[in-house]
Amino acid sequence: MKWIEVRVVFDSENLEDAKQKIADIFYEFGVQGVQVEEPTERNPLDYYSDEKLFFTDEYSVTGYFPLNPYVEAKKRVFKERVEEYAEINDAITEIYYNEVDDCSWKDNWKNYFYPEKISSRIVVKPTWREYEKSENERVIEIDPGMAFGTGAHPTTSLCVSMLESYVKPGDSVLDVGTGSGILMIAAKKLGADYVEGIDIDQDAVDVAIRNMELNGIKKEEFSAYKGNLIDKVEEKQFDIVVSNILAEIIVILLKDIKKVVKDGGEVIFSGIIAPKKKEVEADMPKPGFTIER
Repeated sequence: MKWIEVRVVFDSENLEDAKQKIADIFYEFGVQGVQVEEPTERNPLDYYSDEKLFFTDEYSVTGYFPLNPYVEAKKRVFKERVEEYAEINDAITEIYYNEVDDCSWKDNWKNYFYPEKISSRIVVKPTWREYEKSENERVIEIDPGMAFGTGAHPTTSLCVSMLESYVKPGDSVLDVGTGSGILMIAAKKLGADYVEGIDIDQDAVDVAIRNMELNGIKKEEFSAYKGNLIDKVEEKQFDIVVSNILAEIIVILLKDIKKVVKDGGEVIFSGIIAPKKKEVEADMPKPGFTIER
């Protein structure tokens, strides 16, 4: 699989804050982990052991986007986010893109992924860690691969908390932009009868299916596939629809999502940063949504 390496070179009076803010922008876009580089004093002999390291003389944050049909839109919105940050904080930024193949960096983040309780009842546990659960906890076994959704990101944990509030035994749940499948699994653990996930990235779909199987969910109780929402599920309706994606994509999908939720059903949206909140709220009534929370 191909990836887009996105490197943001920056300078600011507050370098630590800039580093964190730029990393946060990457996390908003589903990047599991970032690589931070900063200039250091080096012995000229280092050149012979690592030429690239020797020439590291800039502050930068690097992350990777999957090369899929949404990547150009993602790059455009990402650039807007970085420029907005730079203007507000009087920072200097430059973005560089490079197409790369799968490589060893993709597994480095696993060293920092531990079991975490992300809501009052749900614990997310990576498959390579041990965890002893309490009586009322529901444990999700997960190997996210390069799909978005370890549970640690606030947008994911907020969705899980909402699912806790709304999922009832026997419900059907649709996850739009399923990523690692974590929200489908959470819905099943909370009592949903049937769950379905859709994503434009086949790698994410493959990861989601593998994670459903890891959690002992039967094949007849779920479905996950690559595709466009309206092309794939327009003939079905669900008790709950959940979508943890970018605000810009949510706005585009509002009308189609309205078609696949039952009358009286619930829709849970996340991935909306504060500056985009009013824009999303203004568009929700157009297809007939009312905002409860």
